Amino acid sequence: MTDRRAAATFTRADVVRPEWVDYNGHMGDFAYAIAFSQTVTAFMDVIGIDRTYRDATSSTLYTLDMRIGYQRECHEGLALELTLHVLAADAKRMHLYLEMHDGDGNLLAWNEQVQLHVSRASGLPKAAAFPEDIAARIKEAAQKAPAIPPLAHIEKRIGLGK
Repeated sequence: MTDRRAAATFTRADVVRPEWVDYNGHMGDFAYAIAFSQTVTAFMDVIGIDRTYRDATSSTLYTLDMRIGYQRECHEGLALELTLHVLAADAKRMHLYLEMHDGDGNLLAWNEQVQLHVSRASGLPKAAAFPEDIAARIKEAAQKAPAIPPLAHIEKRIGLGK
């Protein structure tokens, strides 16, 4: 197990589903985004941004930015382990880093996201501070991030280079 996997704030298991397989016979790029998104949603439940909270407050998380790095092909039925780290947080946002591994620990893909806490109570989405109890859980999760070795690909710009 890598240091990053051992230091994960949150871990979720999944499997490559038949509907995730594309015309090339392996997991389509869209499916990686689904698996990562479902991991964030499961983490939301843990920190208190669950269905009850969302229904009661009309608040949720919106994805502001997302980047996926594809490392290996995944085929139908492959067991997946998804890990999530809170790299940083402020009053309204979280910077998340996720990885997807197979059962042998091979890195299949990584994902970086910025999430914004949003209230829709007025009818229009508006950035809103996390409630204190949720902010405390996020802060606790972010304190584990220093255990993550530096990630060169997080600092690298996307593009073709010169």
